[in-house]
Amino acid sequence: MSDRTRDEGWPRGFEEHRRAQAGMGLRMSAAERLRWLEETMAALRRWQGRARAGAGGTGKDRARG
Repeated sequence: MSDRTRDEGWPRGFEEHRRAQAGMGLRMSAAERLRWLEETMAALRRWQGRARAGAGGTGKDRARG
């Protein structure tokens, strides 16, 4: 990690990152937290599909058929 990154106030280490995330959640309203969760889950689903497609799969869940 560069000194520049440390000087910009980015969280360092697991505990500091966890505290930053908890603080972010406390500053958001319930509706904002729900929107953040929905957007995060949508992004993870897109990434999961790309990983499966890149591994020689079709991008669909193989357990379903």
